[in-house]
Formats: sequence, structure tokens, C-alpha cells
Amino acid sequence: MKTEVLIFGLLLSCLTLTAQDTIKGVILSEKGKPVHRMNVWVKNSLDGVKTDKQGAFILQDLNEKDTLIISVTKKQDAVIPIKDRGNELIITLRKNEFLLKDNSQEFTVPYSNKTILPFNPNILTRKQIEQSGANSLYDLLRGNLPGVTVSEANGNTYVTIRGGSSFDLNNEPLFIIDGVEYRGSYDADRSVNVNDIEQLEVQSDGAMYGIKGSNGAIVITTRKK
Repeated sequence: MKTEVLIFGLLLSCLTLTAQDTIKGVILSEKGKPVHRMNVWVKNSLDGVKTDKQGAFILQDLNEKDTLIISVTKKQDAVIPIKDRGNELIITLRKNEFLLKDNSQEFTVPYSNKTILPFNPNILTRKQIEQSGANSLYDLLRGNLPGVTVSEANGNTYVTIRGGSSFDLNNEPLFIIDGVEYRGSYDADRSVNVNDIEQLEVQSDGAMYGIKGSNGAIVITTRKK
């Protein structure tokens, strides 16, 4: 209990509640120890984070219709509807249930079977793509994926992945659409309709594609018609 109080006190001192649509929380093990690098995300959205070394997380721009998902095991999720919850949460993970404390109440909730795809910051699913409202491949890549930058230069648009190690002047990643390779974002953008994309995955390490993947790869799978 002392550990839990100290951790929550640390969270409150480090994270300032800036708006009513912000939720901050701490995830603890059954022994009261912080759970590090636990995935926490908002169902059917692009918003997700990992807990820090104190087990803390913060999510912003939420509304009462949102639901938090915590990936506890390969088969179990902790599902927390935001409606009627406080802005500060302590979640203690147990064997078959979790203990949820907010500003005013405390209760236990059984885990849900994993029916929701786990959050992966390097993958955009069909639902996420629809939610983004993107009208082009560039729109989709701009600001929706960590480490991916869309920039303008000399009247052209370029895409880069952080960590790429170009062997030539072109530092764009390799684009692969349904198995077909494209060496630049311009050709890839012209070759795919965003509304047809089922999944997009960013691979910062494109080593499996040889020297062509030295700047990473963006793999796109379209919907089957």
C-alpha cells in the first residue's frame, strides 16, 4: 500500500492535468510494483502509449464515449470505459481480474478475452485509416506514425523513416504495395487509393529487402475485392 501511495504521489507531481479530457494513471502488479512498458491505448483510435518506469501513462483528447484497452496477456485485456470514470486511475493487475481505483471509487473487473487487435504504433489498421480522414498516402503518413516524416523540398514531397541509412541521395524508404516494390513515395502515392488500404506497416529495419530497404520499408496491403 505504501508503494502504491508513493507511486501515485509521484505521478501527480510529474503530470499536470491540463484539461478535463485528459486521463492519467498508474499500472501496478498484484504486489504493488510499477508495470513498465505496458501497452495502453484508446479503442478504435490512433492513440496509444506505453507505461514508463513508474508504471505511469497519460492520454489526452478523450471523450466519455472512449474506452481504454490495456494488453495484460496474449489472451486477456483490461477494458475500461471512460464514461463515469475519474481523471486519475490506479490499475492493479491480478490473476483473473484487475482492481480499478479512480478519484471516488474502487472495484474489481474481470479481464476480457482478447478480441481487439493489440496496439502497434508501427501499424495502421483499416479502422484507424478510416478515422484519420486521409485523402492521400502522404496525408496518411503525416503525423500518424512515430518516426515517419513527410517533408516538402523543391516542389516535391518526400517521406523518410527515422534511422534510415541511405547509400545514395534518395533517402526515402522502399514502398511495397501487395508485393510490388516502389522506390519512391511519388509512384506509391499514385498507385494506391487510401480507401483501398487494409493495413499499412512501417518497418524501420528493411534489411530483409537488401540494400533497397536500407532506409526502411512501408508495406501496404489493400482490401480484397
